[in-house]
Parts: sequence; structure tokens; C-alpha cells
Amino acid sequence: MRLGFVGTGTMGAPMAGCLIDAGHELTVFDIRPAVTAPLAARGARTAGSPAEVARQSEVVFTSLPGPSEVEHAVLGSSTGILAGLTAGALVVMSI
Repeated sequence: MRLGFVGTGTMGAPMAGCLIDAGHELTVFDIRPAVTAPLAARGARTAGSPAEVARQSEVVFTSLPGPSEVEHAVLGSSTGILAGLTAGALVVMSI
């Protein structure tokens, strides 16, 4: 399955790693590109925005610290998840 993960910090990185371990195709984004590097080294693709993650995924997971980060990552007019989400795709949010 093509999965995406937005927010790969302290909590998100281990969850995203489990998705890689389970054999899923994973695309990741974080506002701090350095924290996506270990996941990329394990086979994840990195994206330039949450919208790009959504365009490449059937299901997008988030692990973000609070409401303002969720608002920006999900609702950003051109870069948010909803801007890139395709028909039939799902968003699973964790805050």
C-alpha cells in the first residue's frame, strides 16, 4: 500500500519506521528535513510538502504537536494535505 506520513519527529519517526518494516511504500514530510533522512535511508521517499505526500499516498498519517501545526499541514491552501489528496484517499490524524 502507498502510505504517507507528515510529522516524523519524536513520535512520528518510530510509527513511520513500523510502516516501512511492514513493507509499505512510504512517502514522508517534516518541516525539519533532517529528521526524514533516517527514514529515507530505510527506503522512504521524501516530499517537499504535505500536499506532495498526499498526492503519492492512499492513506496519509500525521503526528503533529498541536492544532496550529495540524491546521497548516492539513489546510494549507496550496501545500496542505487536502490540496493534494486524491479521490478515495484517507487522512489519519494524531495530535
